[in-house]
Amino acid sequence: MDWPAPYPLLSAPKLLGVVGGVSLGVGTLGLWVLNLRRHPMHGDAAQKPMDLGFIALLFFISSTGLALWLATGSAWMPFWLAVHLGVVMAFFVTLPYSKFAHGVFRGAALLKWSIEKRLPTRLRLGAD
Repeated sequence: MDWPAPYPLLSAPKLLGVVGGVSLGVGTLGLWVLNLRRHPMHGDAAQKPMDLGFIALLFFISSTGLALWLATGSAWMPFWLAVHLGVVMAFFVTLPYSKFAHGVFRGAALLKWSIEKRLPTRLRLGAD
């Protein structure tokens, strides 16, 4: 659409970003509360710090993004941009060590299965 950043307040990218940021913040707070209330036998106790750290990282992504939105046009914008991009980078750096790695492995398994089902079978059953 050839819109130069920063986007105006009533533009689609800005509105979707704000709604997404608020939703992510509220959702992660709810997930934090549910994780703390969870019965200790439901889940791996050794994994709990990583779970809470990941939830906190998602919350920091949303809160720094909203802070960046509020700082638009002020002297604080470069600071919040650096903080927000740093938190997003931390999210992507820790992604392979979190439960989100399952998505990559599951996607690779589905791709392999899709390729293999198109190939002729190598099994020699009966009169093949």
